[in-house]
Order: sequence, then structure tokens, then C-alpha cells
Amino acid sequence: MNIRWKLFTTISTALVINLAVGFYASISFKQATNNASQIAEQTFQIVTESLATQVHFKKQVQEWKNILIRGHQPLLYQKYLDQFQQEEQKTQHSIVTLLSKLEPNTPAWQAASDFKMAHLNLGQQYRQALDSIKEISSDTTIEVDRQVRGIDRQPTELMDQVVASAVMYKQEKLEKLTHHQREIEQRILIAVISLLTLTIITLVWLADRMIAHPIVQATNVARRITQGNLTGPIPERGNDEAGELLQALKTMQESLAGSQNELKHEKSLLSERVERRTLALNIANAELAQAAKTKDMFLATMSHELRTPLTTVMGLTEMLQDALYGPVNSGQNRALGTIQESSRHLLTLINDILDVAKVESGKMELKWDYLPVDQLVEASLRLVRQPANMKRHHLEQQIDPSVKLIHGDGRRLKQLLVNLLSNAIKFTPEGGKIGLQIKGNDEQGQVELSVWDDGIGIETTQLQHLFEPFVQLDNESTRRYSGTGLGLTLVKRMAQLHGGDVAVESEVGKGSRFTVTLPWSRDDNCAHHQKLTEAHLAGSPAQHQSIQGVTLLLTEDNPANQAMMSDFLRLQGFNVVSAGSGIEALKLAYEHLPGIILMDIQLSDMDGLEVTRQLRNHPVLANTPIIALTALAMPGDRERCLDAGMNDYLSKPVGLKEIYHRLLTYL
Repeated sequence: MNIRWKLFTTISTALVINLAVGFYASISFKQATNNASQIAEQTFQIVTESLATQVHFKKQVQEWKNILIRGHQPLLYQKYLDQFQQEEQKTQHSIVTLLSKLEPNTPAWQAASDFKMAHLNLGQQYRQALDSIKEISSDTTIEVDRQVRGIDRQPTELMDQVVASAVMYKQEKLEKLTHHQREIEQRILIAVISLLTLTIITLVWLADRMIAHPIVQATNVARRITQGNLTGPIPERGNDEAGELLQALKTMQESLAGSQNELKHEKSLLSERVERRTLALNIANAELAQAAKTKDMFLATMSHELRTPLTTVMGLTEMLQDALYGPVNSGQNRALGTIQESSRHLLTLINDILDVAKVESGKMELKWDYLPVDQLVEASLRLVRQPANMKRHHLEQQIDPSVKLIHGDGRRLKQLLVNLLSNAIKFTPEGGKIGLQIKGNDEQGQVELSVWDDGIGIETTQLQHLFEPFVQLDNESTRRYSGTGLGLTLVKRMAQLHGGDVAVESEVGKGSRFTVTLPWSRDDNCAHHQKLTEAHLAGSPAQHQSIQGVTLLLTEDNPANQAMMSDFLRLQGFNVVSAGSGIEALKLAYEHLPGIILMDIQLSDMDGLEVTRQLRNHPVLANTPIIALTALAMPGDRERCLDAGMNDYLSKPVGLKEIYHRLLTYL
């Protein structure tokens, strides 16, 4: 029998016994109620019969008085005599009935018996009194009354005793019944408490014996097996669940013991295989290392070998376009433009291939800095504006005011955005819309850089292959577009290097949206100043002291960039004066005679190159360091800035740390 049936049998037995005790209690209470009802009924009948006897007796005595009072009239005499006899018979019948209802030899029964005798004696004396006279008259009435006077007192008193005894009898019976019922209740209560106690003790004993004790044994066995001891004995039990559990543990112990023996054997074989595999892996790793080294050498060589003739081609093409070898006609100029464009495209492809190789080999290192978002957007859009204008695309930008700076590598982030924008331009028909959106998300601690378009879109089934290297989507809408398939691969790798990722949403015929998410916090907009000061100024106190009070002229036509850069440079110790146009820059330069100048190139009224030329004609400002800070990043832009008289060139977007170090170099 299993544990469930044992517990079920025990509990069922206890319930049956409890039900039996309850049934016995119910029967006892019912019997006591019936007995009390019978006693009450019997007492009621006795009292009723006693009262009836008493009434008949009093009527009999009253008829006797009527006989004495009106007996001188023959008709009335006979009437009252008949009534007297009737009441006498009723009294006798009632007393007999009463005696039958009373318990013999009790005070009530004895009083009723005495009443019966007294009543018979009273009837005899009344008749003897009547027989002693011939005729009742006023004179004889007194004589007869004298003979029977007071004879009715004894029966009356006896009848009162009968009623009182009957009531007392009822009380005694009820008291006995109540006492008996209390004894039954006590016995039932004791029985129920005893039974419940016994049931609980039995259940606890069964639970301990059939559940707790086997579980403790099984736990000890399992703990011993867990500790690795597979030789200890396991106790045997019956066929219940506990016995099956212990038997299962025994089987498991035997299986584990066998498995351990097999594992020891396999371990020895595995050790030999591992040694052989390790040797093979070492050889393979050495070969892979040599192959990687060879690949790096090959890439470096190819980069040099490809860039060298390509530089020559581009240089000669530019010289031919500038008519340094003689005039060229319009057709030749168009051909040279095509050669120049193809050369730049080829250079971009070479750079992409090398960048992918660096990322895959883990050799691409980021130059972390705090980048002004406006500069990043301006520089990225500037690089794609010409091809966008050629296809009459409408470029839009939307920058979250809460995002002022992004922590990352400016060159790589610009490359990332330019790749996404170039793809949007490539796959958007003429006259379409292309947008760049920057949005901060404080809750998720990231910034979203989104590039969207209303171009041809991408099929859902092809999205999973979108970021694979050297893969171009193969469908009729994209097959006519050229490319190596490396642009989006670089976007994803660079986003991951920055601790972020890239996602795409697209619908065929309606356009696409590429969203790059990067780690970002609103504190980056202000806390970077303290970080730069602690990280880069603590190690060079002499340089930091040398810039205190130095006047710096910042020329920047973008108000947001101007305000942000001014705040940063003031926090580093510079005395900053800002200009938003070329004329204003000349005015402030002549007024304040700055120690160093940051010069934007594209200004509203006069470009930075002309401003620089005029500043170099001033006797005090002729040797003042002027550093170009511009989004112009096409080949030849750096040389034009230096030819105009500038000391150095920085291409937007540029990090604040790089700007600061470049300023320190010239101070």
C-alpha cells in the first residue's frame, strides 16, 4: 500500500469514528428532548386530571349544599341529588384516571389514593346523613349539615397535595434528565477530544514514518552522492513511494558509479586527444598568425602600391584641368573630370576595403573626443550636398536641442553618416527627399542618428543580408546601382566600436530609415569640460597657466557652434571673443589683438581666406597663429587655407580635445 492510501485510510477511519460519536451525540440529545417532552406531557396530563378531579369534587360539594338548601322542594331535591351523583361518578372516574397516570408509591400517588378513600368515605357519610331524616326542611338542614360539616376539607387538601406532588415530580424528573444529559455531553466531549488527539498523533506519526524519515534518508543519500561518495549503503523500504525513491537513488548511484568508471577511461583517452589537438592547434595558430601578418603586409603593400599611382593619376589630372600643360578643350575637360571622379571613387573603395580589414582584425583604434553635433551634421551634409544637388534632392536636417555634444571619433562618425547619406542619395530617384535627424533619449541613455529617404526601399526578406560585407541586394531595383557592398558593413562595425548598433526600417517604394544608436547622456553636454580639465590639464600645469588670460578670437557663423565653443574655451581659461561674420572678425581682431585665432572659412559676407589675408597685413597680427576650423574637407582645401596665411587646418567635425591640444601647440 502506498503512502497516499495509508493516509487516506487513517483519515477515513478517524472521520468515521468522529461521525459515529457525532451520531451518538445527536441520538442522545434527541432522546433527552423526547424524554423531557414526555415528562412535560405526562405532568401536564396529571395536573390537568388533578384539576378536573378537583373541579368535579367541588361541584359535588356544591350540589350537596344545594340539596341542603333547596331539598325541602321535591323537584329541586331530586335534581340536585342527580347532579350530586353525576359529579360523584365523574370525580371517581377522574381519580381512577389520575391514579393510572401516577407512578405507584410516589407521594402524588399516595395522596391520590388517600383522596380516593376520603372521597368514598365522604359519599357514604353524605348518604347516611340523608338516610337519617325522612324529609329535608329548614330545621333538618342544620342537623344534616352538622353531621357532615368539615368532611370535605380532607379530600380538598389531599387534591392540593396531588397537584403539588405532580409539579414536584415533574421538576425532579427534569433535573434528573438534565443531569443525565450533562453527563452524556461530558462523555461525548471527552471522546471527541481524545479521538482528535489520537488522530493528530497518528497522522504525525505516520507523516514522520512514511514521509519525513524517508525524505531525510533520501536527502542524506543524495548529499552523499553529490559529494562523490558512490559506495555507501542505501536502506531498503517497502513498495511505497519512499521505497521507490530510495530504489531510484540506488539505481542512480550504481549508474553514476558505472559512468564514473567510463569517464575515467574516456578522460584518459581525451587527454591523449587533447594533447594531439593542442599540438595541431598550435601549428594552426602559428600558420594563422603568419597568414594574418602576411595579410597585413599585403594590405599595407597594396595600400601603398595602389595609392601611389592613384595619387599620380589624380595629381596629373588636376594639373591638366588647371591647364598647367597647356589648354584643353571642353571635351577633354569633361574626360578629365570623369577621370578625377573615378579616381576619387577608387580611392574611397580602397579606403573602405582597408577600413573593413582593420575592423575585422581589431586594429582600428578610435580617437575619442567630444564632438559638436552641429559640426558633425554640417560636415556630413556638406560632403554629400553636391551629388544631392545633381539629382535635385531636397536635404533636411533636424537636431534635438538637448543634444549638443557626442562622445566618439569625429572622423569615423562623419564617415558613418556620409556612407548612410550617400546610400540614400544613390537609391532615391531625382527630386526625392533625404533627411538627417539627431535625437536624444535620456531614459535609454542613448542618442539616435537617423538617415531617412523616400527612395526605392528594401524588401523585408533581404534586410538580414543588408550589413554583410561584399553583398549587394539582388533585385531589379538595385541591380543597376554600382558599389562594393562595404558601406553599410562599415556603418555597422563603426557603430559597434562606439558601443552602439544600427537598425533599419524600410518599405518597398516608400523609402528607408537607418538609425544608429550610440551611448549618450545629457551630462555629456556640460560634464565634458571637467573631464577634459582633469584628464588633459592636470599633467601640464605650465601649459595650463600659459593660456590664462590669452585672448582668443573665434570666428564661427553657426550660432549654436559659436555658443558651445565659446563656453568650452572660456572654461579652459581663454578670454574668448566671438564673431559671426568676416567683417565682425576683422573689427574684433583689430580691437582686441588676440593671441590666437580660430577661423571658419565659409562666412556670410567675406570668406575666412580673405579675412586671413587682411589680418596678415596688420603689423601686430602678422604672426598671430590662425587655425582654420572648417567643414571644407575636399582635396586641396587644406592647401588653400595654408596658402592664404593660416598656420594650421582642422576639418569639421573636430573634437574639443583635439582643438584644445592644437591651441596648446601654438601657444
